[in-house]
Amino acid sequence: MTITVTNQKPAVLDPVHTITCTGTYDPMPAITSAIADPLRTPLNPGAPANITDAKGLDLSSGIEQALLACLGDTLVPGAEDFMKELLGQTMVNYDQTTPLPVGELFAAQAGRKHKLPAPVPGKVVYTAREDVIPSAKGLLSGSNDADLFFASLAYAYHPDTLGFWFQSEAAFDDFKAWLAQQVQTSGSALPAGTLKLLGDFAALELKSLTESLLLRQDDTDNNEELSFARLVVHLLMQYVEQLNAQQAGPGGTPATSGVLPFTVGELFCPKSLVFVNVEAHARARPGKVTAEWGIINQSLSSPVKVVSNKNLSKLTAMHRATARAQAQAATQQAGAPATRSAQVVFRKQAPTKLDLFAALTRVLKRMGKVNRSQNIFRKSKTTFLKANRRDPDDYNKPGRITSVSYMPDIHIYVDTSGSITEANYQEAVLMLIKIAKKLNVNLYFNSFSHVLSQETLLKVENKSVTQIWQEFRKVPKVDGGTDYKQIWDYINASAVRKRRLSLVITDFEWRVPSTREDHPKNLYYAPCGAMDWDSMVRSAKHFAKAMKHIDPAVPQRLLGMIV
Repeated sequence: MTITVTNQKPAVLDPVHTITCTGTYDPMPAITSAIADPLRTPLNPGAPANITDAKGLDLSSGIEQALLACLGDTLVPGAEDFMKELLGQTMVNYDQTTPLPVGELFAAQAGRKHKLPAPVPGKVVYTAREDVIPSAKGLLSGSNDADLFFASLAYAYHPDTLGFWFQSEAAFDDFKAWLAQQVQTSGSALPAGTLKLLGDFAALELKSLTESLLLRQDDTDNNEELSFARLVVHLLMQYVEQLNAQQAGPGGTPATSGVLPFTVGELFCPKSLVFVNVEAHARARPGKVTAEWGIINQSLSSPVKVVSNKNLSKLTAMHRATARAQAQAATQQAGAPATRSAQVVFRKQAPTKLDLFAALTRVLKRMGKVNRSQNIFRKSKTTFLKANRRDPDDYNKPGRITSVSYMPDIHIYVDTSGSITEANYQEAVLMLIKIAKKLNVNLYFNSFSHVLSQETLLKVENKSVTQIWQEFRKVPKVDGGTDYKQIWDYINASAVRKRRLSLVITDFEWRVPSTREDHPKNLYYAPCGAMDWDSMVRSAKHFAKAMKHIDPAVPQRLLGMIV
């Protein structure tokens, strides 16, 4: 889509906003004032800013709805592309080619401001040692602004939460003292439950790297008038706004607190809060910082969240207990510099068995050998170091040595959801059988829909096609919808499965989540057989495009589909 922008003042978005604590909870006015209105501000006040499409239709009135379309549970590539093009033309610091989803636009703005390359898994990786800790030290010394610290945190960990940074434990105590004054002024108007939670909040300490709270189970929870979830965010924003005003005034002092708007959805309706101690980050070991944010992300992704209306609910309580019990430590590898991705060109016709065999072989070679697996590779060679079996007394005749090595196991996940017919399933299985016969290797196998069947080891080696087919028919077929994330979680839950070459046979009919997920390193995808190829390619393109924020290299994982 071509967007034309004229007479618009390039915007720098400010995440600080104040949503009223009384009346019906409605974040839309705050979204309009913080994001949409700055994008519509005219350069010359005498005339309005014009944002039009190729046909001259006005787009400025639909900015809010276009943004909301990018904030759902699943990523919508068309809405993302439109909004990124709009932001790229209307913001001072925004690169519309960024792999970050629109929901992380404040992180993209902060990174662009400091000329940081966008994070790309495996290529551009941000770490505690190289980025977070140095930016924290710079913020404390006054040599860096808070945007660099925010960008380093967002690029390294991508937490789906609303954060507030405090210069130190003392700065957090200053906020609590200010908060107590506000509560004392309006205490009589506050519900008893809110006063109780505010009292508990006053007892919180920020001695360590972070402290975090649960506010809501979903967007509709705890939105009553003067509820703790509404009031605490309102007062935090009001406090930051006052500090920023003091800093901007004559002889102003640097702010000791600020907003960390990791995602737009959480900025305006947060389900959790994370308070960040900058001084503690500056002094911490890299491993401790990485482990801390790992626990936060684990807690955010946990399906079990219990929010109490009577007591403060800490976000990381359960996972911290687990971490202490298991003594887990997380580390992160630094990656190589970013490179320009090659243009992705899809095949014009479905791949043959030989195409898929060649693609699988290439992947196996790249993965290298392992100590032990079902994928046994035997190689024989002649040598004079061993006697000839037929004539052991003749030293002029060489013998033969057979060496045994092991390639990674192969694990197949076949899509058996409602969109896959019996003919599609049989075609996929027969293709697998022929490839397995050619490789002469046993296979691990699951069928999947929105649930995953039990894992089975199929004995393929030295069996006929008919015998192998009978083995496949014994594996239960699950049906229902489609869900790839359960496969990701299943692989990531086992170090053994992580080392396998995993292959999903599918029609790519799945909506990618808008959240960041851990995509397995050795997981690849292949098209299901006996289906319309043009439709398959359209679905695969949509899938690859929507996966950019999770794994930009997904097009290279589509075996047999890319030229």
